[in-house]
Amino acid sequence: MFSEYLMQAAIQVKSALVQNNQKLVLAESCTGGLVATLMTSIPGISEHFCGSAVVYRWDTKMKWLGVQRQTLEEFTDVSVETAREMALGVLNQTPEATLSASITGHLGPDAPVLQDGIICIGLARIIGEGPQIRSELISAESYQCDEILAELDLESDTEQSLTFRQQRQIVAAHQLLTLIASAGKQ
Repeated sequence: MFSEYLMQAAIQVKSALVQNNQKLVLAESCTGGLVATLMTSIPGISEHFCGSAVVYRWDTKMKWLGVQRQTLEEFTDVSVETAREMALGVLNQTPEATLSASITGHLGPDAPVLQDGIICIGLARIIGEGPQIRSELISAESYQCDEILAELDLESDTEQSLTFRQQRQIVAAHQLLTLIASAGKQ
């Protein structure tokens, strides 16, 4: 059902969450809930996975997560600024979560040249205790899926019959999972 390397990345996320007693919430745009699907396919994840908001359109990002219209108009939805607001927004909307991750991007086809294959990932966490509790951005960065795709051998896995967009989506999901696993260990 899922490629082996995607499942291994999801299992590493679960391991980091369990080891550090963290609870994860996601905000997914270009992956369309793929990362949440991977996470929920792992037995026992419910203790450490709160859920995922699939926020594909501007209006949904604004209403569900509090992404500012000004951010979208100035930087677009394919930006680290939007990923940052998504990560903080979903974390603030999920009181039991201690860690959040967001992903937004344009996987084509028909993407503007400067956005084609770009993904932006944001990570945030809860710090402090009691009345001092607050959310804090860990990181927000952009990546080019095609550069990552070139390093992978997807043809030896099940992806050989997938479209280029689907391959990019798998790469985006893997990159997000890898970053979550690293953040979960902090």
